[in-house]
Amino acid sequence: MIAWKRKDPFPDPDEVRMTLGEHLEELRTRVIRALVAIVAGAILCYVFIGYVMGLLVWPMFSALDKNDLPRQMVQTAPQEVFMMDLKVAFIAGFILTAPYALAQIWGFIAAGLYAHERKWVRRFVPVSIALFFIGALFMLFVVAPVMLNFFINYGDDGYPDISKNLPAWLRPSNGMEQVSPATQPSWAAIPPIHPYAKDPENPPEGIPWLNVDAHEIRIRYGDKTYTLAALREAREGNRVVPMIRIHDYVLLVLGMMAAFGIGFQVPVVVALLSTIGIFSAKDMAGVRRHVLFFIAIASAVITPSADVFSMLALMVPMALLFEVGLLAARFIERERAQAAK
Repeated sequence: MIAWKRKDPFPDPDEVRMTLGEHLEELRTRVIRALVAIVAGAILCYVFIGYVMGLLVWPMFSALDKNDLPRQMVQTAPQEVFMMDLKVAFIAGFILTAPYALAQIWGFIAAGLYAHERKWVRRFVPVSIALFFIGALFMLFVVAPVMLNFFINYGDDGYPDISKNLPAWLRPSNGMEQVSPATQPSWAAIPPIHPYAKDPENPPEGIPWLNVDAHEIRIRYGDKTYTLAALREAREGNRVVPMIRIHDYVLLVLGMMAAFGIGFQVPVVVALLSTIGIFSAKDMAGVRRHVLFFIAIASAVITPSADVFSMLALMVPMALLFEVGLLAARFIERERAQAAK
């Protein structure tokens, strides 16, 4: 009986030598495939850009809800949202097709590698891609809501109103001091505003209601519903009201997602250094303090927001992933030692 063996698409580099022209042709073909995939991914993401943007702005709207702020961000130029959608579609398309693009790069490089070298690359590349997506999603769903809620809530108390402690002749006047209780309408004359969890069906025209879910007072005229006021908790002092520019926010989130995706490559780097023999797991464990110091510096550098909270949110997972990388390196070393026997 003759055993059938699948033909190796990557023959031994010592047996087959490609000319420079063949290398360039192979590179051109694979680059074109990768670019076509990126363009197709960008078009697909632009078709569903509403869902993509909904995913990106969810942490901000969640933080705004927790601080009783209206669910809105601002644009400062007429073309800002359109250009931002194009950028996001391209970046999202690039990320979506990154595994295919890496496969094309791998296919070009693998032709010059030996079989035992290709074996380890086959193991590292899928893990690296998975860790990148895990890091990006960890930032979006875990770190971003906590970070945004902290920063928005930090400025919510504003600053104390020192005008109350100033002499009367220094206090600013807006004319409201002349309004006396006698000139104000009685509570009985003020129509009540009824609360609803959502907008009521077919509300009467001209009568406002309170949308509890949106924290807004709304009113209907004709076939349209209008917002009269957004509700916030009444507090003393001068308030700092956030006006988040959507372009700045989206670029910040995408940058943070990329930073966390890169930071989560630590175990792959550690295992790779052990596999190619640059450092052993024992050597890297011996310089753990220096590695943790380097991780702290790297976290401060690659996080675009440049704040302590973001740095710590990335540094702690990277430190834990370094220990995971050491475990993987020890496993690989034991496997190689057993194979050498």
